[in-house]
Amino acid sequence: MDSIWMWPLGLVAFLLSWPVVRSLTVRLTRGRFRTQALGSQPDRIFLVRSTQPQWRQEQLRDYAARQLSTSGFVNAGTFQVREMPELTLGLYANVQENAYAMLYDHPRSGFWAEFVTRYEDGTIAHFTTLEPMDVEVPQGSMHVAAPHLTLGDLWKTMLADRPSKPMVPCSPFTAASDFEKGYAESMARHKTQTTIPAIETTVDEEDMRQAA
Repeated sequence: MDSIWMWPLGLVAFLLSWPVVRSLTVRLTRGRFRTQALGSQPDRIFLVRSTQPQWRQEQLRDYAARQLSTSGFVNAGTFQVREMPELTLGLYANVQENAYAMLYDHPRSGFWAEFVTRYEDGTIAHFTTLEPMDVEVPQGSMHVAAPHLTLGDLWKTMLADRPSKPMVPCSPFTAASDFEKGYAESMARHKTQTTIPAIETTVDEEDMRQAA
């Protein structure tokens, strides 16, 4: 099964918290309602190669690029996401280890990085420098958030801990198209699994006391 569903996790997580495109749904949590940002993100994205990329966190980017180079990653290009022009995206591929690396830079969300390996059974191994958060991954996949690790140490951790099973090859020549395809499949799957629950009108005793 050659599926790359949900591998641009950092971008999807970024979109779910992006104020410009937020829409609100309601979830019942512990007897009370709260709002959660979901659902009006673009179904597809298109990457535009940058000839003169504007990295806001230039030092962090240079440091990350050096760590990726020493870890066997090849630069697959720097891109702007057409639907999010403020976001700068760097793609890297490690052909020998069947892994992609992504560097993100955004004026509000800052700089972060992630690694992904895709498997022939449709699962992924995903390691990120983002703070831990709820993410959707294919059943049987591995997701690790380790913001305390350097990118080099995060890569070593991934090599040591990711599952050893048949992997989907990667290439610097297909990194951009793979990313676009992965995003589209991610959002399609997210929308099919996202339902808006009916708003219940019952009120628990504590709420009634507080209202009184």
